[in-house]
Amino acid sequence: MKKIFTLISMAFLAMSANAQDVYNAIVDGKLAPEFAAIAGEDGGAANNTADGKSIITITAGKATVTAVGGTTPANADGGGQQITPGAVLDAEKHIYEVASVEAWNDISWGKKNQGDIDFWYVTGTGNPYVKMNAIENSKDDEWLGNYKADYVFYEPDGSVGMPITGLYYKFTASAAGAFKVKVWANKGNRQTFVVNAKTMKAERLLASGFINGVNGADGKKKMLTVEQVDSVHHVYIYGNYEAAVAKGKAEDETQEAFEERIAKLKFEADSLATARQYVIGNGGQNFWGWLTFDVEAGEEYWVFQHSSQIGFGGFEFHEGKTADDLINDIIVPFVFTTNFSTYEDETTGERVSWKGEKAFGNGKFASEEPELDENEKPLNIVPFGDFFSNDGSAKRASYCLLPEDVLAHSDKTQELTIAVWVRAQKETKSADYMWAPLFTAYAAAPVDGKNTWPMLACQYRGVLQVNCAGWTDYTDAQNVAGKNTLYHGDTDWLKDHKWHHYAAVFEGENAKVFIDGVLKNEWDVTKVADNTQKGLFSNGAELKYVCLGGNQAWDWNDNDAPFDFARLLIKNSKMTAGEIAAQMKADVGETDMEAYYAEGSETGVKAVKTVQNSNAAIYNLAGQKVNNGFKGLVIKDGRKMIQK
Repeated sequence: MKKIFTLISMAFLAMSANAQDVYNAIVDGKLAPEFAAIAGEDGGAANNTADGKSIITITAGKATVTAVGGTTPANADGGGQQITPGAVLDAEKHIYEVASVEAWNDISWGKKNQGDIDFWYVTGTGNPYVKMNAIENSKDDEWLGNYKADYVFYEPDGSVGMPITGLYYKFTASAAGAFKVKVWANKGNRQTFVVNAKTMKAERLLASGFINGVNGADGKKKMLTVEQVDSVHHVYIYGNYEAAVAKGKAEDETQEAFEERIAKLKFEADSLATARQYVIGNGGQNFWGWLTFDVEAGEEYWVFQHSSQIGFGGFEFHEGKTADDLINDIIVPFVFTTNFSTYEDETTGERVSWKGEKAFGNGKFASEEPELDENEKPLNIVPFGDFFSNDGSAKRASYCLLPEDVLAHSDKTQELTIAVWVRAQKETKSADYMWAPLFTAYAAAPVDGKNTWPMLACQYRGVLQVNCAGWTDYTDAQNVAGKNTLYHGDTDWLKDHKWHHYAAVFEGENAKVFIDGVLKNEWDVTKVADNTQKGLFSNGAELKYVCLGGNQAWDWNDNDAPFDFARLLIKNSKMTAGEIAAQMKADVGETDMEAYYAEGSETGVKAVKTVQNSNAAIYNLAGQKVNNGFKGLVIKDGRKMIQK
């Protein structure tokens, strides 16, 4: 029995005068409900012994997509697969029709992420074959009496028919328009098709996105336009041919054999050039991006790879649009992350960040490890090894300067997330930093202690300020609760001097601040007609002087923030509460944060006796006299420890 699940997605986003129907296959880092209904959290759908298929139907507005997952016959005891052969197709090669399949391998629907650009997609099983035959296995010219699957795959002229199982997706719409489909393609030299089911012929598709190994001048993955993807492939398909011509014939190769080999390479290059619209560039390298294609109302279009599985991240349907209308509207997913790890510069001997951050003033890149007992077991929990430590003794003096383009990518998305772990240094209290911003951004460095507009400030107290083509102060009137809640003094969220998570999320004219994954303030800036944060997106590229820890906010007479910062993330999309929680969990890995926050509390430390001002000689538990740096005796979980 085929498993059919239907979900109507109500995700709509206005685009010009046309509705844009949207579906995401991964939501908050998890499989969308209809995939999860079959696969569970980690894939592995139940085996379907009837036909080896799993079918999922998704509807969003005027668009419907059917995802077909397939699989292969299971292996048989004693060799081969559990296939019963039927009529003879080729007696000499021992190829037969398939009379029946006794058992199929498990179908799988799972999730993967091309993490360097935060690109989630669903993966399924099964190469999409048009026909499956049975071929008898042999060894040492002896037929073994067991069989394996022998596949016929789709051809772009439709001459051999359409896939009957394996992984493919069927797209239909009740109106004419264009689809933009998010995909991960396994190797660019494997043909990728958009096929009109009625004609069975492959149609024009436009590919924009990323190709593994194709980087920009900054060393990061380069977002390629349709023309660039096509060009990259054009270079590739003739590369082997041109290289072979330049190299000439091998030492043991005759001239005739050389010319034959060159002619074959040229023929293959020309053939691939003709079929370039079905191929996505750069040979054996993976592609992740968008396929854009036109559709007629009521027609069915299939998307699949020739002999591999294609990843599916979701789709947008644009009524009344064409593929050419959409190819310049591809949104580049941008994510900047850093754990503040460093390496030693061979020339200067200084510690330099891997991600291009720079420490100014007394700010520094630091690291810490747990203290160990005599058995080298940790006495304390250290969630983050590397971090940036800022000095708060002056104003506009110490801070971490970030790469200048981190805020330059939200003009199309109209979304921005800034997230970071923060720790107040031990000798400080809220009164020392109650006005300090965690994160600031300006067009240029301060001159004579002052900055110029535009600006962005994320303040420790849980409020925000934006002045980018419009001033937004995020006032009580704009707060959806009717009043800003300020987190300082008695409500200081950093008073325990432990690591806590902060996130500011901007979307359109809505902004939120989360602390430890909990929403603390939210603003609707449309409530005051003259106030807008849209300039943050339209003018974000102008915000090139971006800082952590430094009080770069104008000429405010407040010291820099005496905080430590770890695991910074900036992205040109909004994070939901679920995504923030997932990110926090990923950041700390296996660290037991509940135990970490308990350290030093009544449950974590049972007693502390401070003796650091005593004039008497102090000895440790080994009978050794301790130095003047000794601070006390800690009894933790029934164990006595020297606190240094």
